[in-house]
Amino acid sequence: MTFHWMALLALALAGGRAHPMHTAVTEVVQEDASGHASIQVRLYTDDLRAAVSLPVGTSGADSSMARYLRATFALADRTGRPVRLTWVGAEPTGDVILLRLRGEVPGGLAGARVTSLVLCERFEDQVNVVRAEYAGRTTTLLFTRGETAKALP
Repeated sequence: MTFHWMALLALALAGGRAHPMHTAVTEVVQEDASGHASIQVRLYTDDLRAAVSLPVGTSGADSSMARYLRATFALADRTGRPVRLTWVGAEPTGDVILLRLRGEVPGGLAGARVTSLVLCERFEDQVNVVRAEYAGRTTTLLFTRGETAKALP
């Protein structure tokens, strides 16, 4: 069944039509005990272009994507203090783009609060998946339009 769905998605993309779903998948990984975290958001490039002007190959594109991502994705430490997210860059790969950030979460990701509303303002059916790896565990959170921050256990 999964193969059938993937084949239909590939045909839709190859035919130049919009893909049948709107989703972003984010991986948040705590890299060490001091709370350094890397964040990677994977989404369809054409969806991002609907929200952000992407002047290809310019620093303006990075600046636009960084501003947009910081406005729609947030991380706060366990005390509720916002984590400063630093832009690392973007990498197009096929029909998707990987957006990367870094931050330091004092005390680590346990109890931290995540907000992922990337593209929710554009697409009513947007579903965002956040997968967090920290302290030997993996947790997944789901976000849709109108939701607020969720705590990592």
